[in-house]
Amino acid sequence: MPKKVGIIGAGKVGCSAASFLLPNVDEIVLYDIVPKLPVGEALDLQNAAEILGLNTEVKGTNDISLLHGLDAVVVTAGFGRTPGMSRMDLLSRNLPIIEDIAGEYGGKDYETVFIVVSNPVDVMTYVFWKKSGADRHRVAGLSGLLDSGRLKTVMRLNKNIRIKGLSSFVLGEHGENMVILRDRMREEYGLSNSDLDWVQNETVKAAANIISMKGATVHGPGAAIARMVEAVLSDKEEALPASVVLDGEYGVKDVCLGVPVKAGRKGFKVVQEKLSENEMNMLKKAAESVIIALEQIGYRK
Repeated sequence: MPKKVGIIGAGKVGCSAASFLLPNVDEIVLYDIVPKLPVGEALDLQNAAEILGLNTEVKGTNDISLLHGLDAVVVTAGFGRTPGMSRMDLLSRNLPIIEDIAGEYGGKDYETVFIVVSNPVDVMTYVFWKKSGADRHRVAGLSGLLDSGRLKTVMRLNKNIRIKGLSSFVLGEHGENMVILRDRMREEYGLSNSDLDWVQNETVKAAANIISMKGATVHGPGAAIARMVEAVLSDKEEALPASVVLDGEYGVKDVCLGVPVKAGRKGFKVVQEKLSENEMNMLKKAAESVIIALEQIGYRK
């Protein structure tokens, strides 16, 4: 079965994701509202595919209707963070963009799996789900997979510890209220409380550090997007962390939050793992932060 993926937003992150996806999909459709941009990026990526000896076909378009009937659609459209800006600072700027895109899919594409990347991602994922009418299992936000990659980097560069696989060590909000599973980290890697405090702080500010040096995070998000898409299309129910709509799992309801899931062509199935009392409390605190943001934009009362 051909693997077809759409990417909404032909900016740096969207195109980075496309480049990582080239070897593993049959067709990529890039969409953007900027005239000629997605066509130019698609041609550039097609050149790359030919050089690498790949059969992947890359298309660019300003017509979003061409992104229907695909296996997966990734939403990277919107404004990104600049130095000194938090993800929540993007709330009012990205809200109308996500609402418009989600409206395009209202009542359509019931078999498509959607991955939202635009920040603040937990809020935007919820908005996309509400406005599109998609099944909650078919919508997820990029969160814990990217955060876990950043945690792994902190551990490797500063503690000389390699963490392998896609272990869900970071849950909760993709932001200040991310939840690092401290008990698991302590047990598996022998870290002290002071070590864990430092690792958490460094992981939280990892993106801001990169943004302060080069203006944006690009390749980490691009790789994480590709990894999520590949997990969906392989249909092996691979376990990874993602922000999904919860309906009572982990004691949280009607909000998007990063939790362990199994990914496949039917979407994302929440995996209920045993957390400590402290970790559960931190997860609920993260949920409260997302709920407050949803209340500010009228999506929760």
